[in-house]
This record gives sequence, structure tokens and C-alpha cells, in this order.
Amino acid sequence: MPSLTEFFQDESDMLDHLNLFGWEHFFLLGLTLTIGILLYHFRDRLRAWKYREQLRYWMAGLFFVNMLVFYGVFLVKGIYDWKIHLPLHLCFISGFAFMAVLLTGSQGLFRIVYFFTWIGPLPAMLMPNTPMRWDRFLSYHFFISHHLLLLMGLYCLFVLEYRVDLRDIGRAFLAGNLLFAGISAFNAVCGTNYIMTTELPAHIIALFPFLSWFNYPIIWLELCGMAGILLAYQPVRLLEPRRKSAVPQPSLR
Repeated sequence: MPSLTEFFQDESDMLDHLNLFGWEHFFLLGLTLTIGILLYHFRDRLRAWKYREQLRYWMAGLFFVNMLVFYGVFLVKGIYDWKIHLPLHLCFISGFAFMAVLLTGSQGLFRIVYFFTWIGPLPAMLMPNTPMRWDRFLSYHFFISHHLLLLMGLYCLFVLEYRVDLRDIGRAFLAGNLLFAGISAFNAVCGTNYIMTTELPAHIIALFPFLSWFNYPIIWLELCGMAGILLAYQPVRLLEPRRKSAVPQPSLR
């Protein structure tokens, strides 16, 4: 068993142990996919669960505590750096916005934030910069703020029946670009690299060297964002036939 100090090691102690495409990485991806499929398959039974609404409050609490401990570790160890650790990473912005959805039940906000539960976490899930180790807090933090965030978006879609439609793709794309523009301006003024608008991470360049040939991160981020939005819409499409059949048909008489 690791000591408490070892369990809360910061990310700088772990970067040389990055197990990208190791069995732990594939296991978490497979687990997330499996749970997503089960949420869809058993959505009718889950809708009858008496705690289905309470779950969103519990999960909002879990997301908040996860971030509180994450930042608390940096503060206690005296390694907090505002140029790196502000909650301006896309996954963290998505997480806090989704907490607001879970606490308020705002379906209007969900129509946009749902897409961010994909375009933020999914690229990080596929190419994580955090080692997957069962004896380190950061691995659990990563799972909660990425895999679990995406799954809770699906829970709201499949079980709580929050609506998303085709028009919301354009709204999410516009919101994403406004966010990118704001963070890019912040990075230019402060010399930071939130949402990777200044440069792509070294482990991404190592995997895909061709990305450095066209050194405009915003272009790759735009392409990645559009791909994430289109992927996020596919679960919505699964529900469309049933929603259409549930609409009362006009009388022929």
C-alpha cells in the first residue's frame, strides 16, 4: 500500500511513467464504452429508479470534491502555479459548467454543455497525459473529471431525457469558438497555454510528429472540436426514432 504522500504525488513525479496505450488505458476506455452502452440499453428501467434525480446532486458533489482535493493537494504541497493550475483547461471548464447543469437541472444549458462533455474529455481520454495507476489520486481524479463526466452527460440524455437536437450543434460550435477566443487572449497576455491554444503537449507531438509541420494549434483544436461535436451527436441520433414515434400523429379524419 502506498503512503499518503505517495498517493497524492503531483503530476511532475509521474510524467515519466505515462502508460499511454497500456492495458490500464484500454481498460478504462472499454469500461466507459460498456457503461455508456448499458445506460442506453437499460434507460427505461433507470427512468423508473426512485433515486434517478437525486443522482445528479450526488454526482455534482463528487465532481466538486474531486476538484477541491485536486487543488488542495497543490496548495498544501506548495506547488500551486497559476500559469498551469487555473481551472481554465477545457475539461475543467466543462466540468464546472456541467456541475451547474446537474445542480439546476437547466436543460437549456445542457443543450450546449452536453457537447463539451465530449470535446473536452474525449481527446484526453484517448491521449491522456496522466498515468493510469491505481495507487495514485491523480488517476482517480482523471477518471472522474473525464470518463465519468462524459458518462453523466449520457445519463442526462438517456435517463433524465434532457433534450438535444441538431440546431444545438451550431450553438455548441459557436460557444466553443468564443471560449477558445477568450482563452487565447488570456494566454497571449499572461504567457500561458490553457486549452493548448499556444502549443500542443509534447506527448501529442511525439505520437503525431506531423502536427508540428503545421504549427497552428488552433487549427488542430478546431478539427478536434468538430469531430467531438459530431461524435457527441451520435447518441442523440439513437433516440430520434423513438422520440418521433412518441409525437402524437394528426388525425386523418
